[in-house]
Amino acid sequence: MAVQKILVIDDDAHLRESLAEVLDLEGFSCIEAGTAKAGIEAAKKNIPDVVIMDIQLPDFSGFQICQELRKFSKDFILIMMTGRFLSAEEKTQGFSLGADEYITKPFDIPELCIRIRQLLTRKGK
Repeated sequence: MAVQKILVIDDDAHLRESLAEVLDLEGFSCIEAGTAKAGIEAAKKNIPDVVIMDIQLPDFSGFQICQELRKFSKDFILIMMTGRFLSAEEKTQGFSLGADEYITKPFDIPELCIRIRQLLTRKGK
């Protein structure tokens, strides 16, 4: 089975690099982007299986990234990361734009890896 590619989009370099490092150790291949614009370009160029994105980025919101990536492909698994409590309306907005999952920072890496693997299995990847 091919190694699954994960794109991590977060403006917090420390978190992004740490997450990519741990996911690499878990057997995934990671690509990183520090802005929404770079993330969207990286997604279109590298076609990752999973995109993990921060909801609050300096240039666009995770909701806008979701919308943009869904226009491009229905195949990405989109996981939204947030550092704050989200209202039901915000979650509903994200899901309606194509998000597959939400995680709240700080999160448990082993739990995240299990969620990613479950989503990949459901999508038949």
